Amino acid sequence: MLNLKFTSKKPISGRFFGGISSNYIFSAISIFLLTSNINAMEPSNSTLTIKEAVVKSLKQHPGLASFAYRVQSSDHNIAQAAIGQKPEVSLVIEDALGTGDYSDFSNAQSTLSIGWILDGGLVNSRVQQYKYKKALTEIELDIKRYDVAAETAHQFITILALQDRLKIANEAHLHSRNILKEITHRVNSGKALMADQLREEVNLERRKLDVEDIEHELISAKKILSSSWGQSEIGFSSAFGSLNLPESLIEYSELEQAISSNPKVRYFLTQQRLTEGEISLAREEGKNRLRFNAGVSRYERTEDYGLTMGITLPFGGNNNQGKISSLSADKSRYQAELTATEIQLLTQVFVLYQELMHSYHINNSLTDEIIPRLEKALKETYKAYQLGKYSYQEWSSVQQEVYDAKFSLIDARLTALKNTVELERLTGLAMKNYKNVQ
Repeated sequence: MLNLKFTSKKPISGRFFGGISSNYIFSAISIFLLTSNINAMEPSNSTLTIKEAVVKSLKQHPGLASFAYRVQSSDHNIAQAAIGQKPEVSLVIEDALGTGDYSDFSNAQSTLSIGWILDGGLVNSRVQQYKYKKALTEIELDIKRYDVAAETAHQFITILALQDRLKIANEAHLHSRNILKEITHRVNSGKALMADQLREEVNLERRKLDVEDIEHELISAKKILSSSWGQSEIGFSSAFGSLNLPESLIEYSELEQAISSNPKVRYFLTQQRLTEGEISLAREEGKNRLRFNAGVSRYERTEDYGLTMGITLPFGGNNNQGKISSLSADKSRYQAELTATEIQLLTQVFVLYQELMHSYHINNSLTDEIIPRLEKALKETYKAYQLGKYSYQEWSSVQQEVYDAKFSLIDARLTALKNTVELERLTGLAMKNYKNVQ
């Protein structure tokens, strides 16, 4: 029999939200709930927990490899931007290699000077720009990590569901074999029709096909999960965990507040800061910058020396005004996109939360009401069949209803846990557990 644990309480408002701190509540619905030891045993070396799967994906997923080089490139750009314009050294020789008295170097005048531009503010602005660009790369990495973790969790709980479905399918197959033996005995003793035996033989073959179908799906699901960390072979025999749902849910208001931690929101906020920095840089680049030079002149005729000094200041206003206006428009665009993203995320969270609550109702209804009654009805139908009051078809029909209800229970729990994973991805509340995974 399938080893499932249920709660007899209904998912009413007080049951969802009352009496438990929010941190405890969310830790209960986080992806770590799937690693709980409900059977009082430790996973073996050939089994895989969801934590192990997610950590492997975050460390080895092929789609994350390029970000390390992008971050490294950003660091080099920051270092390069910190280097200001180099001073210039110049040597000027006048009144030499001409005609008459100036045909040689005897009356020449030579000046050795050094010149530099005051660009400290410009350098700082460029450095800050590359820091913002690095921050955007890191946020893009966070977005990818959220997606990788969610995809891994989705695939893991799909494997858990298939494992549970396989248990029920094997149970149904074994049960059908036992029924066939009983019907064959009844047919031989003249208590049942040959048609019942033939129908049960067909049913047994269908049960066998059900088992094979799920086994194929399970192998494919394991293969897909293994590919999440770049492996071409399946490196585990089974997933360790349970589809059992926690009794309580996080408060919806906390999910709303957590939207601000979604990397997509942070991305547009950082884009705004990057654009503000680009505006500042454009203003700095358009400024008329002072150029200083100083040097020493030598007069060959008198063998005297003299100091030279100079200041150069370009004329005209800021020639980057068009660029500044364009960047200001981009800043407003990012603000509009930020608002649209927040509305979209809030809507998604609301819809997922409603679906999650509905899955809880289905879970509890199947657990507390439907399955117990169907199992009782199956026992009563079998008794009636033994007494000849019910036909084989009626008995078989109730059997199928029992298995259908159990499969529906798995589907409801799978949907609930997948919606939970999506809520975690949208709010970022669960990813803090993997923040330091590199």
